[in-house]
Amino acid sequence: MTTQGLSEEIKKFIIEQINSLEQLEILLLLHSHPEREWTAQEVSQELRLSQTSVVDRLADLQSRGLLTAREDSALLYQYQPQKPELRATVDSLARLYPDYRVTVINLIFSKPLDKIQTFADAFKLRKDKDNG
Repeated sequence: MTTQGLSEEIKKFIIEQINSLEQLEILLLLHSHPEREWTAQEVSQELRLSQTSVVDRLADLQSRGLLTAREDSALLYQYQPQKPELRATVDSLARLYPDYRVTVINLIFSKPLDKIQTFADAFKLRKDKDNG
């Protein structure tokens, strides 16, 4: 897989912060309207995604310091990275994404499955050496 055209900073961001294409699409939507506060339902309708999944993705992006959330009549999310370097990286990614969409998608889907494999390995039944 080639990631030519993507800076090391963007590659690292995608590998460390983006778990799915859906999550990236949500981030880029909120990034494109930084002044707006969104409910999960509005994001779900805009991107035609499952609201349950959107709720999880928004919460994850908030926990990663990319969005803020406040309670009103509903939970409202807004693109507001906690660190200037996060904002700069997402700005760069948003600019590059239209031209490097396939490259970015390939990077997301080719990420190591270490976390998933570690989780799965925790449930493997191992033969006790003493009872062999």
